[in-house]
Amino acid sequence: MYPAEIVMPMKAELTNNGFQDLNDATKVADALKQSGTTLLVINSVCGCAAGAARPG
Repeated sequence: MYPAEIVMPMKAELTNNGFQDLNDATKVADALKQSGTTLLVINSVCGCAAGAARPG
């Protein structure tokens, strides 16, 4: 697990721009059950994803 001081700024940037914080499996499952299109962003601080959100 990464320290909160590293993750929190990226998390805040996403939630300040309208993303919901889905921090457990039940919330993710519920969000994916909704009708329509869903964009799921994985907040990651590793080198492969920290620079930009990329389509999966």
